[in-house]
Parts: sequence; C-alpha cells; structure tokens
Amino acid sequence: MIRRLIPLAAIVAAAAAAPASAQMGPPPPPGMGREMMAFHRPLGPPSPEMEEAMAEHRAQMARDMHIVLRLRPDQEGAWKAFEASMAPQVMEAPKGQPPATTPERLDLLTRSSDEMAARMAARSAAVRAFYAALSPEQQQVFDAVERMRGPGGRPMIARRMEMGGPPHD
Repeated sequence: MIRRLIPLAAIVAAAAAAPASAQMGPPPPPGMGREMMAFHRPLGPPSPEMEEAMAEHRAQMARDMHIVLRLRPDQEGAWKAFEASMAPQVMEAPKGQPPATTPERLDLLTRSSDEMAARMAARSAAVRAFYAALSPEQQQVFDAVERMRGPGGRPMIARRMEMGGPPHD
C-alpha cells in the first residue's frame, strides 16, 4: 500500500508546484539590472531635454507629412486644424487626497475615461475633416504613411529593427 502512495504523493506534489512555476515569468536577460529596467520604464515626467527632442521630432514629422502630401494653399486651414488636434495634451493628475471609497475611485475612473473619449472624438473629427480636404491621390499617400507608422504611431521599420529583424522584407 505504501508503494502505491509514494508515486501518488509525487504526482500531487508536482501538480501543486505546477501553478506556482507557471506564474513565474522568465528571468530578466543577462545584464538587465535596475539601470536598464529604469531606462525601459521611465519614472516621472520627461526631462526638459527630452521634451525639446520630442517637440523637434513632432515638428519634423509634420514638415515631412506636409511635403509628402504636397498640400495646396487651399488645404492649409484643414492642415492647421489637423496638426493642432495631434498636439500632445497634458493630463492633469488628480489634486488632493486620492478617493477613499471604491465608488469614489470608480467615479474618478469614469470621469477620466469620459475625458479621454472626448479627446479621441475631437481628434477623430479633425482627422476626418483633414482627410476629406485631401484629393484622392493625397488620401492614398496619407493612408500609406499611416500604415507605415503602424500601431502606436511608431514606424514599422523601427519596430522590426528593435525585434532583431531586417528593416524591410
């Protein structure tokens, strides 16, 4: 009888340990210390230098889009509205004490979600208005540029290179 219990006990012990080991993530890559993790997860607002670099990058992308689309003078108004809608918006942190009760936290979450939805709706309306002002050829170019940027607005080439692949197929 004891001979039957030993294998059964081993199976039970392995089954009990399986969920715990399945929940553990892989260890960080070699050399991925706190410094590297902090690099990938910046804390706090960007530095003034980083803000300046990001602003210059956005301005250069706007100039490039203007050139690639070959915008006409009569399209400038739609372009300016589109460009203004794409400007980064500062989200204010809640002031005072954090909500104490769950319903208060849910109310705060709902307000934040509604504000984000309103910003997205305004951006969507600006993009649609700009897109409608473009000629069919310009619309094709705009669509192609947006496809090349990919999800999250980052260029597909950069994402491929980050993943170790070639910049093109």
